[in-house]
Amino acid sequence: MKKTFLSLIAFLAGMVSLFAQTNPNRVLLTDKTGNTTGFLAERLDSIWFARVEGRIAAEIEYLGFTQGDGTTPDKVQVAITRTSGCEAFRIDCLLKSRADLMGTEAALAAYLDQSGSEYYWQDFTGADLSGYEFTPDVEYSIVTVGYDKYGIACGVERVDFRTPKKPLVGDCTITYDVTEKTMDAVTISFTPASGVAGYAACMFNAGQAEEQFEQMGAMFGFTTLGDYVKAFGFNGTEAQTFTWTSNDPGTDYEIYVQAWDVNGTYADMLVIPVTTDNIGGTGVAEMTIEIGAFQGDAINGYYQIVTYTPNEHTSMHRDIIIEKEGYDKEWTEDKITEYLKTDIPEDPYWNQYGVDEAYWNADPSTDYIAFSIGVNINDEWGPLERVDFTTPASPANVAPTATSPEPAGSLPARVVRHTTDGKAFLHTMVRAKTLNPTATGLHLTGD
Repeated sequence: MKKTFLSLIAFLAGMVSLFAQTNPNRVLLTDKTGNTTGFLAERLDSIWFARVEGRIAAEIEYLGFTQGDGTTPDKVQVAITRTSGCEAFRIDCLLKSRADLMGTEAALAAYLDQSGSEYYWQDFTGADLSGYEFTPDVEYSIVTVGYDKYGIACGVERVDFRTPKKPLVGDCTITYDVTEKTMDAVTISFTPASGVAGYAACMFNAGQAEEQFEQMGAMFGFTTLGDYVKAFGFNGTEAQTFTWTSNDPGTDYEIYVQAWDVNGTYADMLVIPVTTDNIGGTGVAEMTIEIGAFQGDAINGYYQIVTYTPNEHTSMHRDIIIEKEGYDKEWTEDKITEYLKTDIPEDPYWNQYGVDEAYWNADPSTDYIAFSIGVNINDEWGPLERVDFTTPASPANVAPTATSPEPAGSLPARVVRHTTDGKAFLHTMVRAKTLNPTATGLHLTGD
């Protein structure tokens, strides 16, 4: 092993000399998180390796939380113990969701190493960590990174805790009544109690609210799921009836309702489960395809209208067109069937309900094939429907609308969709003004 290290050192030293004599004049080191450190090759004297035994880290023990009273700050009580060989450490406190988003120890170490926070060179048996504005009833993470005698950021330690709830002012309950439910819409009447200063409600696919918050909450500056709901749900202060439209039939949803008092303190989240009505039947799901007008022009682009009509047993269907030349080279009907049966959740137009009048990008005088397949209420797929057609050489002179992203291969993109029934939609995310906790100067004081 020693011979291997010596050979590697000699090789690297030789490379530095070679770099200085040829075009490359920089030495770049990239770690597993993608962070790169660079040096001028002409300024490097030597490259060498060392070995440090044991784990280098600063272990954390969470001792408690003291809520400030407006004149004194919030404080977290901790004990920090450095392992043998740990010369110093850095410490920070951040939202648990943000720490989870970083994922790996290497990412957390890089974050702390680049934070510019203070180094601590001693252990603490009962210290106060202050300098953050904490939100009640929120999970946070205290993280440390230990440094060895060479000043290298090594092991990361982490402790999670939840801040206590803050008492509400008045009765902040919300009562509700699901007044109407159809295959694509849900209507709910909300009645806030006297202590409710405001409330927000937002619809999610069942079981996805927490997951979406964990994935995107910290990124968009949301401290709590309540912030998430408030940012892009509907907001009200009095009794109100609201209708969520354009939803998928036969689908489980959850309405998250967040209320707050006059101080802006959140009440416990209310979750209302709802299921839209099913469409379709138990028979064979069959589709009909009708080739419509070919329109557009050479400047703005051409598009072909194709209408896909389900029978009364079809609950949902999926539709495409494909260039015949590409189909003959790469596809079969079995492959098309397998493709259409595959879920593509990132495509908002993939699942269709009711009549689908689709506008497809298409070229003049070109052979295409339209495909469609439906599924019934028992999740039984029907037969694949196919119609071959050729676009004419000269369409009517009608300008097309903006196109959607072009998919790979010989599958044309949709230009616009028209459906008789609703489709689930994604609200536009709103970036929050700040990412809590807000640092006002982190301090670790005490013994």
